[in-house]
Amino acid sequence: FVFVGGKAESAPPQMATDDALLARLARLFDENDGGVSDELLQHEFGKEYGKLADVLNTMLEQRRVTILRAHDDTLVYKLVSAEKASKLQGLTREQELIYQEIKKAGNKGIWTRKITTETNVQQQVLTKTLKLLEQRQLIKSVKSVTSRRKKLYMLFEEVPATEITGGAWYSEGEFDHEFVSSMSQFVYTYIKQGESASLQDIAKAVRETGFSKVDLSTDDVQQIVESLIFDGRVERVQNPILTQMGLDNGPLYRSKPKITTPQFVTENPCGICPVANQCCEGGVISPATCVYMNHWLELDSLDF
Repeated sequence: FVFVGGKAESAPPQMATDDALLARLARLFDENDGGVSDELLQHEFGKEYGKLADVLNTMLEQRRVTILRAHDDTLVYKLVSAEKASKLQGLTREQELIYQEIKKAGNKGIWTRKITTETNVQQQVLTKTLKLLEQRQLIKSVKSVTSRRKKLYMLFEEVPATEITGGAWYSEGEFDHEFVSSMSQFVYTYIKQGESASLQDIAKAVRETGFSKVDLSTDDVQQIVESLIFDGRVERVQNPILTQMGLDNGPLYRSKPKITTPQFVTENPCGICPVANQCCEGGVISPATCVYMNHWLELDSLDF
């Protein structure tokens, strides 16, 4: 049997030790995409567990299986596709070491200086290895929005983390001001049109209208809402009725009324008084006898 996409097919001579054994092993890999532990193998094969050593060793040599550390710190066997196994064939010990270091970095990537520190390989070897692994499409280089000059390396199939790409608000590594501005206006208009809206309502409106050509998550939409709150255009409120009933599903958002700045010069009587230039203390026209000031301050009289 050979393993293609997790399925067992006709076996080459070096693996044709026991078809039934291989079929059961293939089924285990199919059912456990995260990997198969040694404990599971012992439980599944019982007395036949000893026969697996040669099979697994052959598969490890052919790069059809790799050994990983699971979340609970146990070691597991994970099936490798035939295509990827062929790409891994012929790697030297140093090249394998570099590949494994990049693999450990996950979707956050690793830069060359750290690879050198962790593997102790010479710069010339590292440069050639990175080029080879990229040519075989085993790894890829990406640039971080926080450090455009620094190249990060990760496995070819990895999707870079948001902190690397900048998320939905970045395009080709550059912050997309126009997109953020238009999305902010759309969200603000939607909130303003109703009395209030939940985050779920806003995110649903963004998806259903197709306003954004980029697939935005609820967290992405929340970032826009938070920026509107910071700008003083939107405020966060709670629904007191739902809160009292224990049905509160989170805050609601509503547009914040604009606060008009008082025009002190034109709104007080002196600013618009036609005889202000004749007004003086002790004169016929004076602050003490001003009827307009009385009315403005809602006082019966002034005592200066």
